[in-house]
Amino acid sequence: MTSAQQRGVSLWTLLSFAAAVFMVRASMLMLGPLLVELAYDFDTSIAVVGQLAAATFITWGITAPLVGPISDTYGRRPVLLIGLLLMALGVLGAGAAWSYGSLLATRLITGVGSAMLPPTIMAAMADSLPPDKVGKAVGFITASSWVGVALGVPAIALLGHLGGWRMPFYITGGLSLALWISLWLWLPSSKRNLGQSIDLFRRFKVIARQSAPWYVLISNSAQQAVLLGLTTYFAAYMIESYGWDEASTAPGLALIGIGAVIGSFSGGFIAGRNRKFDWLVCINLCGGIVVGILFALEASAWIIVLMAFIASTLVSVSMPILMTMMMRLAGESRGTAGGMFSTSNQFGGVIGASAGGLMLSLGGFSAVGLLYLGAAVLSASVAGLKMRNAPAFG
Repeated sequence: MTSAQQRGVSLWTLLSFAAAVFMVRASMLMLGPLLVELAYDFDTSIAVVGQLAAATFITWGITAPLVGPISDTYGRRPVLLIGLLLMALGVLGAGAAWSYGSLLATRLITGVGSAMLPPTIMAAMADSLPPDKVGKAVGFITASSWVGVALGVPAIALLGHLGGWRMPFYITGGLSLALWISLWLWLPSSKRNLGQSIDLFRRFKVIARQSAPWYVLISNSAQQAVLLGLTTYFAAYMIESYGWDEASTAPGLALIGIGAVIGSFSGGFIAGRNRKFDWLVCINLCGGIVVGILFALEASAWIIVLMAFIASTLVSVSMPILMTMMMRLAGESRGTAGGMFSTSNQFGGVIGASAGGLMLSLGGFSAVGLLYLGAAVLSASVAGLKMRNAPAFG
């Protein structure tokens, strides 16, 4: 943090960014502990309600690459404020949903707003820090987002148990709106080049004409399918297979979040090491194996919870490493690169939630675990066989 302050990123700004990504992660993953109650209230199945998460990831994936060039051209502040406001309104609207369709609409809005925040924050950090500090900063922000799982999602589970599924939406949306007011009042104004063209095509071309960024995006999408799939279906798995209620899933969800915090911090340090590809391949494979076994193993509930903690630690290591690589390849188009990377996150989320729901309906939770194991193998293969040999990473 000291280095950041020396380069113009204040402690308050860092904490505000951390709070913003905390709310993003909590808002995006809050459906997990509420799936069973939502399915009951809207008279449908868990697999169908799980598609609400996939829908949010889709609008995120569409929005993120479009806002990147805007923030590169007109500054980070307006994009951050608009995104946070849309996210807050989407979450508040979900609490008032009267049907599956209305809840779907509000989750789509939440996805649009959420998409505007993490890539813009990452780009702002990369703008202000020297290259050798970017990896640790990315690890810090990523870890902060997973505190939203360690603390936010368990709190959502408890609130849902105490006050019904609507209460978590109202409280999460209200806190997001309060954060927006704070940022609007105190976030420094950014430089605005109103006469400058966004030049969307050129900014994408600078990145897309290289093969190395595509390897990063593919590997990240596959790994995010594992991580976001685990967070989406873990609570439902414990409720359906072990008879837990929403409140009982809170400790397990907290451990998943803590594991992701640990993994993200670790990834930030590994990002600067020479043998990062060896670490990446090994950790991705191990994480996929643990997730695959988790959904198929018939063991005591707390062994499953421990395995979920280990799995989340392992599968969250890769994101800061890959994000740091992406920023290094982007040149001056960091917002655009961040948007593309964020889209790859949500594409992985669609696979994890939507394809996970399909596998659940076809073969039960063991089939879900098999899907995530295959995704981890793909991620490790791209990192080990393609990225390692790419000249851009030499």
